[in-house]
Amino acid sequence: MEELLKLCGFEGDEAAAERPRIGRAFLKLGISAEDIERGTQRLSRYYATELQGIRKILRLLVKNMVNTVLAREDGKTKVIYGFMIPGFSVFTSALVSLSQEIHAAYLCPQFQIILGGIFDKMSPVLEAAEGKWLKSGMVAHCGNVKGLVGLLVRDLIPRPDLLITSGLLCETAPKSVDLLHELYGIPECCYDTCQDREAGEYPAATERIVSLAAKSLRLVTRKIHEEVGIEITDDMLQDILNARQGLCDTLGRVDTFMQQGDPLPISANSQILWDYMGALTFSKENTPEAIDAINTLCLELEERVSQGVGEVEKGAPRILAMLPSHHTDPRQDHIVGELGMAIASTDRIFDTSDMKMPEDPYEQMILDIMRGSLFHSAQRRVSLVIEGCRRLHIEGLLNRCHIGCRTVTGDALLIKEAVSRELDIPVLFQERDDFDSRVYNHEQFKRNLEVFKTMLKSRSGEARVP
Repeated sequence: MEELLKLCGFEGDEAAAERPRIGRAFLKLGISAEDIERGTQRLSRYYATELQGIRKILRLLVKNMVNTVLAREDGKTKVIYGFMIPGFSVFTSALVSLSQEIHAAYLCPQFQIILGGIFDKMSPVLEAAEGKWLKSGMVAHCGNVKGLVGLLVRDLIPRPDLLITSGLLCETAPKSVDLLHELYGIPECCYDTCQDREAGEYPAATERIVSLAAKSLRLVTRKIHEEVGIEITDDMLQDILNARQGLCDTLGRVDTFMQQGDPLPISANSQILWDYMGALTFSKENTPEAIDAINTLCLELEERVSQGVGEVEKGAPRILAMLPSHHTDPRQDHIVGELGMAIASTDRIFDTSDMKMPEDPYEQMILDIMRGSLFHSAQRRVSLVIEGCRRLHIEGLLNRCHIGCRTVTGDALLIKEAVSRELDIPVLFQERDDFDSRVYNHEQFKRNLEVFKTMLKSRSGEARVP
């Protein structure tokens, strides 16, 4: 385990101190010595562990996961989970800052990366959920929701005293949380809003949606007070928002290096690592540690850019990928770089930032969420993608379609048609489950990428003809 811990940023006295604790968590998760050997190889192959910033991020992900697995063993009297509830890390950070008796976490990012991306052991978790009510095959439910259910029914994580979700993006999450409440007696809470709007109604419709969601989110605070006995005030949330602003700023710098770097300074499959930093729980006192990890990565990427060091050759075709990197399978973005294409960005960074930030901390959290392209109407989302492709000089689109989600499957063909029509660039359509490595044929995807690259090169050659 020593080499694995080193790659995950644990060294010296800390590695010696944390090893028994991490070992107990790994044992509970079913991670064997053979898994550790394989995980060490996958870390070296798929993630840029030569960078200290990446190792620091992995360290925080491992610690968050271990803290969840061992929460009851650590003597936590109250355990609260959030699932598919963007922005909930502000609540979890406020709770752990207020009381050492509480464990609060946003599920399931740390398990998807560590248990899935590193050890390739998420399949048994998903299969456990499929043994209940979340089906595979022709009726394919989202692997993210399966991850939550599987972790709980296999007792890999403690049963929570409160499970909170939202209907902002996913209607299956609230339904599954309801079932967990009925079948296992887990207290639950859900907040929502009415997202009906057209592109022409912006920004008035978004202001209405934010206001309704903020009122609903305040009900979550009341539920937490009922279950835990701790009142979360507006000032507490604002303090956490202010403390985490530096994290948001540094994450934006990393995105800039990815978008502007030529050659691409780091493989795109590492993107999911820093993406999830905003979802992790950090007490107010520990937030600088997270900011330091991203700042370290920024400095290393800046040095790579200045030296012309990259994951693909300079001038490689620049493509945009829809949706984030695969949450549990690093092979899928890695092969894109291996074949000489640069994923310069994903559509998650395309947002509408021209709305004034409100003073109410609940509205701040909601507006920050609702700016993203996924939370807009299909028409406006398409326009954001078109504008983003033009701004970043994108040469091709990897149109990843998460087949377990009705929200993104409904938009996928519309985006493909619009990009082909408006930009006249090649589009590769990929059906996959963003959280399930089983829904993937590596050789077939590789062949499709090779054809896609040929199309990109052909168009590049045409562009050079006077």
